[in-house]
Amino acid sequence: MRRRRLAVLVCGAAALAVALTVSVAAAPSTAATATGPAATGAAATGPATSSPASVVRQATAATVWGKGPYRSPTSEAAKAATALTPSDPAGAAAAATIARYPVASWLGEWTQGTALTRTIDQAVAGAQQAGTTPVFVTYAIPDRDCGGYSAGGFDETSYDAWVDTIAARLSGHRAVVVVEPDALSMLGGSRCDAGLEAQRYRILHREVRALGAVGVAAYLDGGNSNWVPVAEAARRLTAAGVQDARGFFTNVANDYPTSAEVAYADQVSAATAGSHYVIDTSRNGQGWRGTWCNGPGAGLGDAPSVAPPGTALDALLWVKTPGASDGTCNGGPAAGTWWSAAARSLVANARTAGVTATGAATAAPSAAAPSTGTAAPTGHRDAVLSDGVRRVSVRGWAFDRDAPGTALQVRVSVDGTVVQTLTAADARADVDRTFGVGADHGFAGTVSAASGRRTICLVAVGIGRGGDTGLGCAALTVR
Repeated sequence: MRRRRLAVLVCGAAALAVALTVSVAAAPSTAATATGPAATGAAATGPATSSPASVVRQATAATVWGKGPYRSPTSEAAKAATALTPSDPAGAAAAATIARYPVASWLGEWTQGTALTRTIDQAVAGAQQAGTTPVFVTYAIPDRDCGGYSAGGFDETSYDAWVDTIAARLSGHRAVVVVEPDALSMLGGSRCDAGLEAQRYRILHREVRALGAVGVAAYLDGGNSNWVPVAEAARRLTAAGVQDARGFFTNVANDYPTSAEVAYADQVSAATAGSHYVIDTSRNGQGWRGTWCNGPGAGLGDAPSVAPPGTALDALLWVKTPGASDGTCNGGPAAGTWWSAAARSLVANARTAGVTATGAATAAPSAAAPSTGTAAPTGHRDAVLSDGVRRVSVRGWAFDRDAPGTALQVRVSVDGTVVQTLTAADARADVDRTFGVGADHGFAGTVSAASGRRTICLVAVGIGRGGDTGLGCAALTVR
């Protein structure tokens, strides 16, 4: 029912703000036209002012993310690979595989004073050298996890001061911060105090304002596709200040399929004035495993990457540290502890574009993308527009990991009636760069529709046993 650990993405400070200001000045309409939900009539993203926060909100994903998320050579996985080599070669090989990819850096009450500044400074310096963007997660809010496996956090006064230190340290640098996983989605649960909601909104809104004031891109907790309903998620995000942030994140420490998260997040984006979003794919390679807590049989998901332009999706990330336990459930050690057995299982069950195993023969590269025939299609609708009288144009992309070389069929319906089937076989180099499945997965076409208010829906038809994937619906006025 819940996800463990959320990361606030904070974009670098003043230096980034300068770069973003130049970008936005050159293309002020980017944020409004880039999001899929814009086609449904959602308002343009961000205010018309040029404050650092609004500049960050309106920037392109490429401007925010540079060459992608930063990979630390001293990540938890890298340290585990070194420590396990003498005693657990298979575990070391699995950890080495995970260490090849960028994972967010978690900040909590265990990182204060010099430990906090050192962690931030090292990541920022390494990212600047590589041209990438460090991703930090703040995870120390008062009454964190409402007494669950990851219970803890600061009091409010200490938390505010801690956030101010983070913002000051990031000022002048490009960085992303994922803000307090679970902090919004857990509200209303039986373990959380009824009076917690007002404090959470106050603390989180202050945090995103502090980060935005120095040009840092922050992402707030958007839950996942199977937790909080869209309307309620949007209400909580708005109360927490998503309008002053870059956007929100979904699926942190959970394993719902990327396609389901995109469909959900697009709706939340449309309900929050076109907010951008990121998705945690660290453990969703095999889909939902029946529990968020150390789900048996989970596998690594798609490698971290910046999304192609034209949608509200900014990036796929590994926010949760693959190999770190969720808590003392399903045989796991304490929350946050490296668990070699879980890391080996994640690599063995990986269903991931761009991830291959490293090291021991027990982790063969072919395990990175098994063909089990159970994947649902992955895809997105890029645009749904009425560009002529009684005519609607649609555009997007879709593929099925069960047979990435086969062009999928995409059904287009108007007010619930299928009116045309398109073939996703157009060249889309951006899809290949992001997912590594080849370029011929784009689709575009025009359908007839009666004049007036219509709902246009797209469905990618699956090949294997994973079923079909809805690419979302757009409500628009047909000329």
